[in-house]
Amino acid sequence: MGGILSYVPLSLTTQTLMVAAVFGTTAYYMFRKSYRLPPGPFALPLIGNVLSFKGTPMYQKLAEWTKTYGPVMTVYLGPIRCVALNSTEVVLEALVTKQADFAGRPQTYSTLKFSDGGKSIALGDYHATWRLHRKLATKALRHFISGNQLEQRVTDSLAKVIPLLKNAKDPINPHEYNTLVGVNILCGVCFGETYDVDDAMFKNMIHLFDEFLNSFGNGLLEDIIPPLRLCPTGKMKQLTKVMDEFFGLMDTFIDEHRKTFSPDHCRDFTDSILLAQNEAIEEGDELTKSRITDEHIRQTVGDIFGAGIDTTRFTLDWAMLYLATSPEVQSKVHEEVDKVVPKSGTMLLSYRNQLPYTEAVLHEVMRLSSVVPLSLPHSTICDTKIGDYDIPQGTMVLLNLWMMHHDPDKWTDVEDFKPERFLDETGAMAPKPDSWLPFSAGRRVCLGESVAKPELVLLLAGYMRQFKISLPDGVKPDFEAIGGGFVRTPKPFKVVFEERD
Repeated sequence: MGGILSYVPLSLTTQTLMVAAVFGTTAYYMFRKSYRLPPGPFALPLIGNVLSFKGTPMYQKLAEWTKTYGPVMTVYLGPIRCVALNSTEVVLEALVTKQADFAGRPQTYSTLKFSDGGKSIALGDYHATWRLHRKLATKALRHFISGNQLEQRVTDSLAKVIPLLKNAKDPINPHEYNTLVGVNILCGVCFGETYDVDDAMFKNMIHLFDEFLNSFGNGLLEDIIPPLRLCPTGKMKQLTKVMDEFFGLMDTFIDEHRKTFSPDHCRDFTDSILLAQNEAIEEGDELTKSRITDEHIRQTVGDIFGAGIDTTRFTLDWAMLYLATSPEVQSKVHEEVDKVVPKSGTMLLSYRNQLPYTEAVLHEVMRLSSVVPLSLPHSTICDTKIGDYDIPQGTMVLLNLWMMHHDPDKWTDVEDFKPERFLDETGAMAPKPDSWLPFSAGRRVCLGESVAKPELVLLLAGYMRQFKISLPDGVKPDFEAIGGGFVRTPKPFKVVFEERD
């Protein structure tokens, strides 16, 4: 008797749950919002389109698919739905016209893991804390590159490298020297430090930066296959080790600054962020204190330091490769630089306006190389549209800057190295083309753009004032990039630095 009584309610409960599930599912499909998503290639269950990117950089595969699906398409990275934008018009619609809608950043497993839970400017989502740190960082950067500060950083960094290149008798890979230049400028801005090429700290930095790129490659499987987070891949383990070492290095610099910090004397970028934290503590501003924690400071300093170095060194690497294979372009740079830049002395910011051809060379290098071909992914913070297509809130958005820079509808002789395309009929810099966007745009525009542009002009002019660069005899140039889809770097190459009279 007891068995029967216990069975009846169980059956009724089961039936009730089944009916509720059917009605719930039916209601969900009847009343859920319907979206007109962009078209895209067939995606396999669980893994999406990931296999399509094996052996082909994502930016190139997306460019190929535009012939079939148009410039706006839906792709899947595992179960993550992404919308890829592959033309100037749709990228500018997202970044400029609707910049508020597309200001977010996807919060993936690795993003949160390596940003102390989203406390980074580069990787953090769009919210009040992010806006505060963006404002603090912008103000600090402007201060520490104003006046003669950037001029002196560039001059001192070149002074470390040029004697080494003059003593080089054989062809050398310029990557280490360009990295030294970038490290010393950013170490000066962030920490008030500089290093020599054989310094143990510098060698460790170079190792960490290069290991990060080698480990990250095309991305991490843990972001799209959650069970792997319990048993991480070798790539994830290596990347975690590299990031732990990098942030340990940042912590060391920041801790040393805390010991000697004076609110009346800000020495560098790190001091300026510590000052903001100190003021919030003294004023008892609990909300601001919660937004400028030690983790926030570590992430903000790490963002400025790491991103600034990579922009400088990879752009200079590509510039030297293109100039070494284009003697007629290099000759024009030499002619212009010789009229403006003294053989020695401080590299003045005022030189930049007198070096339009040199700056055009760098613009063309950035177009062809597209060092960060897909930018950093964005995320929609509300339901929005691109053209006639719906983009739901929380969608990851990929911006194919490489496609913009190699679009034959926007650029003539698209694969040719032609700096003149950035000059007007008088030889001055022409207005920036809409389809040139190496620093992105809108609310997520690269924080270091205001530093990188003048810095790169002065650095390249400093090199060209001293050297003629050429490939070794019998060596043919190779412009194929490595580094997966995240960053495009040239294959290791060697050039001859010939001292000029």
